[in-house]
Amino acid sequence: MGESQFAARAGSLVDQVLTTQMTAIHQAAELVADSIAAGGVLQAFATGHSRAVALELTGRAGGLAAVSMLAVKDLVMFGGVDPALILDPTYERTPGLAERIYTLARPEPADVFLIVSNSGINAAVVEMAKLARGNGHRVIALTSLEHTRSSFARKAGGPRLADLADVVIDNCAPAGDAAVELSPGTRIGAVSSFTGVLIAQVLAELVCRRLLERRVDIPVFVSANLASGDDHNAALYERYRERVRPLEP
Repeated sequence: MGESQFAARAGSLVDQVLTTQMTAIHQAAELVADSIAAGGVLQAFATGHSRAVALELTGRAGGLAAVSMLAVKDLVMFGGVDPALILDPTYERTPGLAERIYTLARPEPADVFLIVSNSGINAAVVEMAKLARGNGHRVIALTSLEHTRSSFARKAGGPRLADLADVVIDNCAPAGDAAVELSPGTRIGAVSSFTGVLIAQVLAELVCRRLLERRVDIPVFVSANLASGDDHNAALYERYRERVRPLEP
């Protein structure tokens, strides 16, 4: 049995992210802490597999309660759209989706947006960044700069997500995401979710530390599988009931 190239690549990517992206993550943490201290929430938007990163920040043990996950499925769950429409994997390229999702979310002025997209080129994420900026929100992009700048990226025209953000965090994923060349022309081992989750957890910690320094209440969930979990979390759900979307089980 040979060594796992993915394991080796994953380890090196952890080092690369923590070596090159901490300044940007600190900048992002400052924006999020400012928002929460002012009564805002973090609006985390993603499509495709990037939703794993937004989900990592939302409604989980040890995570901030002041995070609302926005997604294309909101059009079905809160907007009455036929579920069949969003099952097309290219639906995120459809112009106009972001505006409908943004309107359903009803963001408030203090909210800050984290928009996650490995490629940074599809219509939904680019339009959401434009909408957020146009409405006065600060925007954090979590994306692969190698992919978005690659000559091999699918041509989408117009700005990329990274062009529209106040803070850009590079997930350090290669163009195309798959990090291991198994054989000529065959690549496996997508890494953007892996590095994105790492960045999400570091970001959450730095936000909490800033809130602690400011003596601002830190709204953090505990595990629902602990005896105290339900009562503790119920108070947070009530506190953010009008601001944060519930997650399906």
